[in-house]
Amino acid sequence: MLSGELPDADCPDTYFTAGYGRASATARGGDWHCLRWRDELLLPYVVNAVHDGLYDAASPYGYSGIHVAPGRGGGDLARFWKQVKEEWRDRRIVAMFFRFSPLDLDSLHAVAALDDIVLTRRGDTIAVKVDEGLDALWDGLRSSCRRQVGKARRAGLTARARPAVPHDVMPGAPFRTLYEQTMRRVGSAAAYLFDDDYYQALVAGLGAGLVIVEVADADGRIVAASLVFAHRDRVHYHLAGSDGTSAALGCNNLLLWTILSWAAESDRGWVHFGGGLRPDDSLFRFKETFGGCRKQFWTGAAVLDPVAYDRLVRERAAAAGSTATQLKDSGYFPAYRFGVGLV
Repeated sequence: MLSGELPDADCPDTYFTAGYGRASATARGGDWHCLRWRDELLLPYVVNAVHDGLYDAASPYGYSGIHVAPGRGGGDLARFWKQVKEEWRDRRIVAMFFRFSPLDLDSLHAVAALDDIVLTRRGDTIAVKVDEGLDALWDGLRSSCRRQVGKARRAGLTARARPAVPHDVMPGAPFRTLYEQTMRRVGSAAAYLFDDDYYQALVAGLGAGLVIVEVADADGRIVAASLVFAHRDRVHYHLAGSDGTSAALGCNNLLLWTILSWAAESDRGWVHFGGGLRPDDSLFRFKETFGGCRKQFWTGAAVLDPVAYDRLVRERAAAAGSTATQLKDSGYFPAYRFGVGLV
């Protein structure tokens, strides 16, 4: 028998909580749901309409997938997955896209035994272990990173971390302004410019688990800021931006160092910085300078209704002046959303 969400405090990570899931669904215009078996198998997902009464689904944006509790047998997972598919087919969900947690490869390995989820390695992310003290953290930074943090401090930059409040994410607030300017400066897709409803849902849903980290110049002006998720022993770097001119002063290095030191002082275990826009790009290499280790990021694809899926791909191919084979070979999933947008 499948049941719904866990209390947020009992979830293994932020991305499994109802608070985050509903915020993520708000951003994508879908509906958040969660399926679980006891407290041992947990599957959050967001459902989006396609057309003609058909739907698809995806993990909430970020890193969740299916959580499999340590020691849980493959037979239980197989039975759970069978029931999940039956429920989804009854709801006319055509396909499911999973984003698995780089911090939980044991769950990924368990899911790999399921024949009808196709796994793809997307690249690596950076995670830093922060429970060995500030001195060990500082020593783990590359020398170039330490120099940049020192440069920022000599320039009079200061930083702090605190729980976020609604005002922090209002239009025109320093974080919103810096983040949106940064996204436009780097030519980011429009999907990464979130609306007010998303930010307010984050504040309401995550409470003290939503942390804002800010870097100020000598005049008190905020020149870099980040929203961070904190849940149990894990901290996730979510969104960040800077004014562009202060980057040369090391403001971004000071920003990430403050996240690490705050996490260590808050008795967390890991800070997950995520990856780059592309494997091993300049953003990824910047995150590498903070020490830590590479973690594998995998996605999964499951076609639940092959007949409907193939029809949707053919229709999309015809509209795009392409072929169904070309869309399927693109690597985008679901293939019928190629060029349309994320699930």
